[in-house]
Amino acid sequence: MGTFKSTKTFFASPALIPTIAQDISTIFSNEGYQVQSDNLLSGGYDISITKGGVFKAVLGMKTALKVEILPSGNYIQINAGIGIFGQQAIPAVISMFFFWPVLITQISGMISQAKMDDRVMEIAGDTIARESYQNGGNSGGKAKGKFCTKCGKENVADAVFCCGCGNKL
Repeated sequence: MGTFKSTKTFFASPALIPTIAQDISTIFSNEGYQVQSDNLLSGGYDISITKGGVFKAVLGMKTALKVEILPSGNYIQINAGIGIFGQQAIPAVISMFFFWPVLITQISGMISQAKMDDRVMEIAGDTIARESYQNGGNSGGKAKGKFCTKCGKENVADAVFCCGCGNKL
């Protein structure tokens, strides 16, 4: 990671992690990004999201938004930040030594402008809400509760605002 990082904890079952990872990968792929998703031994996922070949071509490196989806007890923690993965270790280190201020600023600006980290958190929240609704419904077709897409807190089914953060549901 670099100078830019977003972290959010979702109050949802870690069993949803593969579904969240799949949704993030699919949505970013459909938007023209290159996505690489790796399953971790911890039950989490490590996702790299890249676009364009400018930095890769110039520096022999791959720049990306790095997303970690990790189980944390009965919660899911998602970290999104700048990830720089050298394909050639020595040229990458040399390039970073000389050009890191410009490189990090440009990458940070690119990711910040695209609000990619916010988009990752939004996709995760939407997936959790959708899965909670589909899996939590009773025979009447109504969900037992609603999950806030901002903080992940479970609310009563007819709630209009989140009891955790006040976000409109």
